[in-house]
Amino acid sequence: MNANEHDDFDRRMRALHARAVDQVPPRTLYELSVRRANAAKAPQPAPRRAGWWLAGTAASAVFALAIGLRQPGPGPSVDGEALPPLATVVEAAGTADFEDGLASLEEDPDLYLWLDAQDSQFLAME
Repeated sequence: MNANEHDDFDRRMRALHARAVDQVPPRTLYELSVRRANAAKAPQPAPRRAGWWLAGTAASAVFALAIGLRQPGPGPSVDGEALPPLATVVEAAGTADFEDGLASLEEDPDLYLWLDAQDSQFLAME
């Protein structure tokens, strides 16, 4: 559609609206104007404030912080000695688990039987 068609459409719709307004009874127009005036005079509701939401959010943040600060942390041991650094503890635990795992495999003859059974199944499939 070009601009002339838009203008023509706009003129036709305005004319149709004007005829429709002319057909509205005067009593209805009067009631509508009274209602519009009363609506303008009516007190508008106050806008909602975010104060309660802000207070609730701040209180929950304070409680979360208080709970987080009350969590037990690494403190001195019962003997009064300082705890060793975390890297030393992790390294010692890791090597102990690894060596214990290898020792249990060396002592278990059923492992070798199981491996042998697996090899025989693979050979049978070929």
